[in-house]
Amino acid sequence: MGELVELQQLESSDGEIFRQLYAIYAASISAREQKPEGWLASMVGAPGYRFIVVKADGVVRGFSILFIAAAEGFALLEYMAVAPDGRNQGFGARLFQKTVARALAPDGRALPVVLEIDADREAASDQAMRTRRIGFYRRLGCRRLAGLRYLMPLPGDGPAPEMDLFLSTPAPTSAVPRAELRRWLATIYQTVYRCAPDDPRIEQMLAGLPDPVPLE
Repeated sequence: MGELVELQQLESSDGEIFRQLYAIYAASISAREQKPEGWLASMVGAPGYRFIVVKADGVVRGFSILFIAAAEGFALLEYMAVAPDGRNQGFGARLFQKTVARALAPDGRALPVVLEIDADREAASDQAMRTRRIGFYRRLGCRRLAGLRYLMPLPGDGPAPEMDLFLSTPAPTSAVPRAELRRWLATIYQTVYRCAPDDPRIEQMLAGLPDPVPLE
């Protein structure tokens, strides 16, 4: 990585930086998991959101979108991607580490970060990519909420992929209380996806899980 690299928080959806970010988003995120461009643009500067870009020689090479739910004690890494020609150069790991470092409560306390990850247990055309992605996040210290089959509520054509929730924690922990996980899911459904906080899929996901829910 010989280029001049910098990280920048995006403050507006107007301008070239957002256009470059959106080009990477459209090329890298599965169409079934994408929000419309207008919805994405409206999130820039919205309460709790942080759009972070990594630039090399002035060109956006990757981005992350972090939602901080400080009142509920967690953050969600909603999206992260690196441009296809910038992969395997360390941009992704650096971007993840810097993004997690910004997941802070108003008092400066570091928050656990939730990640929505496509599972690799189903037959899919991108199954090998899913396995590599899971390995990438595991190498960065993330662990899966054992037994939870995550139901992504984003509307779209066709079924959503099978997904898991992973967690990056600021301190070692082995499990998450069910009540805390329920609050996280309700916040994600309501604030991130504009669903009802009592959506029946939340209880469906929690059914049968132990308390606390172990990390593996």
